[in-house]
Amino acid sequence: MSNFQTASPELDRFIALHDQQVQQMADFVGTISHEIYAAIPVDSPALFLGSRVKKITIGGLVRHLILAEAHWFAAVKTAADGDTIPLPQNAALLEGVPDGGPLLDKYAATYAVSLERLRSLTAADLTKRIVFVGRQYTVMGFLWTVLGHHGFHLGQLDLLLRQQGIEAPEYMEWAEQTAVIA
Repeated sequence: MSNFQTASPELDRFIALHDQQVQQMADFVGTISHEIYAAIPVDSPALFLGSRVKKITIGGLVRHLILAEAHWFAAVKTAADGDTIPLPQNAALLEGVPDGGPLLDKYAATYAVSLERLRSLTAADLTKRIVFVGRQYTVMGFLWTVLGHHGFHLGQLDLLLRQQGIEAPEYMEWAEQTAVIA
């Protein structure tokens, strides 16, 4: 976790919490086998992973987080006030990248770029109004929504791991234990 200070204490809090979620996911997913990355979840009419995707794997969720967050963090930096942020269309970023270590390495590299973008946001950037999937946000409000999105998918990863007989980590047992998240 970084102690880098940005233009806003609220942005600092967002980065601190998001960093912990990214690190926890990468640390844990880095311990599973290639077969577990690709394991198909239990089939049940009551158990699905969203309205658009019925069968997602751990590898698919990790890819989704990489692509969505890289797109969103780039978009909030470059968006003008009132802009609509389109859905991510950047799948080529992960083309040819296999599950496992190479995917997590790509996540680390992509997240490092995203982190620099986040750190460069100004106070004016954070108050810009943007639209995503028909909803209006300030950039800061959208970032909190991104944190919720990441947490939502951490819960899905937890479920998929448990379906494969793997005990998932405790959610709030962060890798970073010395910094105060304020």
